Amino acid sequence: MSSNLFDIGVSGLNAAQWGLTTTGQNISNAATPGYTLESPVYQESSGQYTTSGFAGQGVTTATVARSYSDFLTKQLNSSQSNSSSLNTYYSMLSQLNNLVGDPTTGIGAGITSYFTGLQSIANSPGTTATRQTLMSSAQTLSDQMNAAATTYNQLRDGVNQSLSSAVSQVNSYAKQIADLNVQIASASSAGQPPNQLLDQRDLAVSNLSQLVSVQVTTSNGGYNVSFGNGQPLVAGSSSYALTTAPSPSDPSELSIAYASPDGSTQTAKQTQYLPDSMFSGGGTIGGLLDFRSQSLDPAQAKLGAIATSFATQLNNQNELGIDLNGNPGGALFSTGSPTVYANARNSGNATLNVSIADGTQPPTGDYSLGFDGTNYTLTDRSSGAVVGQLTASSTGAVSGTIGGMNISIASGSMSKGDSFTILPTRGSLDNFSLSSTNPSAIAAASPAVASAATGNTGVGKISAATVTAGYSMPKDINLKYDATTGTMTADQPVTLPDNTVVPAGTPFAYDSNKGLTISNGTGVSATISGTPSTGDSFTIAINKGGTSDGSNALAMANLGTAKSMNGGTDTLTSSYANFVNQIGNQTNALKASSTSATAVLNQATSAQQAVSGVNLNEEAANLIQYQQLYQANSKVIQTASSLFQTLLGIFN
Repeated sequence: MSSNLFDIGVSGLNAAQWGLTTTGQNISNAATPGYTLESPVYQESSGQYTTSGFAGQGVTTATVARSYSDFLTKQLNSSQSNSSSLNTYYSMLSQLNNLVGDPTTGIGAGITSYFTGLQSIANSPGTTATRQTLMSSAQTLSDQMNAAATTYNQLRDGVNQSLSSAVSQVNSYAKQIADLNVQIASASSAGQPPNQLLDQRDLAVSNLSQLVSVQVTTSNGGYNVSFGNGQPLVAGSSSYALTTAPSPSDPSELSIAYASPDGSTQTAKQTQYLPDSMFSGGGTIGGLLDFRSQSLDPAQAKLGAIATSFATQLNNQNELGIDLNGNPGGALFSTGSPTVYANARNSGNATLNVSIADGTQPPTGDYSLGFDGTNYTLTDRSSGAVVGQLTASSTGAVSGTIGGMNISIASGSMSKGDSFTILPTRGSLDNFSLSSTNPSAIAAASPAVASAATGNTGVGKISAATVTAGYSMPKDINLKYDATTGTMTADQPVTLPDNTVVPAGTPFAYDSNKGLTISNGTGVSATISGTPSTGDSFTIAINKGGTSDGSNALAMANLGTAKSMNGGTDTLTSSYANFVNQIGNQTNALKASSTSATAVLNQATSAQQAVSGVNLNEEAANLIQYQQLYQANSKVIQTASSLFQTLLGIFN
């Protein structure tokens, strides 16, 4: 019986030693990343039958188990992925917000300064110094536009570099997980879980979840990792490497794709690209792609639209005036043309012509034109919303005006699945420049001038003459008022606001309470107001001088307060201010989301660590417990030894 007691004591001693060893392991790895708390699992040894009952055989250490919760681990990985995505997005957007700056400085101040300079020229159109000052303001604004383009392009390059780095890390973790799968399978075949290898694999998955949203599944003993909508990344002992390659729809941006299994270079048509939407909202990669598609690209398009509208409005109005040399005005600024990319995977041979339908109201986004075999559909690249469709004529020509753009297939044809990327205003910032640096090129004078005769005795007055595109002024118009009949007559045919054409010498009614706009029918007009006296006369005439007239410069200056943007709701300056404020508001909203995600991550970490983390106070208590257990079992062995010696003494 003492022999049985001795065996029981030894089994307890071994169990206590396992407890001490495991506790020491926990304490030494309390600060080790990815370490999971371990605990010995004891079970009673099988009893031995005797006529007096089953005799105990002591204790067996069945295994050393990890304090692991699959649910909490997956919840932690998901929180890490979401937090990493939002933190990355916020970090990138903060850079953009800082670079855009205060709406009262930079480009916004440059636009305001230019319109102020035009007002000065309107007051003193013949002063060369004033014109030179305006040209200097124009060059400053051009430099600011170009600098903004450089900033956007640098941010886009930064996203590309960060994507390449993140994809390399994903490949490294995926290969590590696949290798660990092999090692774990081999080590587990002996019957005991290899806790250290399991911890390493969990840590690799945790690190991977910070880069991309992942899902872990087990099937028939296999351990698989996928991302996105189930695309495999690790399947048992195999990992599928990713790579970055120029996007087939926009070569200035990198897309993520599966790498060639043999490492060979693939063409765009051979490459298996993964859509950006697959990574949205998950990990560093998701944050980078969301920033690019939802903030960077739209912001550059919107600022490009402001630059395009500014240049178009100024050019249009300047072309309606006369410069300092008496010549018709020309363009003051240039912004380039829309950028069009044919998808590198297209199988058709179509080429696309795209122009902005109305430069004063340009589109403010980036677009994709796709062909499904039947319909040519234009979609917004940021939101995915359908903007419109092109239609084919009876002759097969495909063209139309949709989304503020004139779009047509210039040659060839699109095959089913083909697409084009249309960036109508992204290049406007890079290409923004002065068409002329000559101060005399500012067409401050109107080609037509309106005046009241110096001998007029009434209080009637006439506005400055205005002209529209395609105007002509073959002859001067002389107007005379008759207070007796309340009518006016002109020595040339004139057109009234209701489009009535009044022949020369024919009286027409004039209401002094309402005023009257009179046109020559070919784009030249002026407005008479007030109450003239009988015999008072007014003239709309060809501008033969021009150096002392600043009416067209005034018209250009007034563009600064004209609500020409966003469907007539914003001026150029307020549109830019709204653009800056929009980025600022988006940054603040994202900061709040990022802070909230971090709080959720902290909660998930605490919950997971409460189960799997090492509590040094508890381990200190366990150390004392196992020490006492060791001492107690040693006492059992000592007692068994004493009994055995007593028995030997009886026989001696």
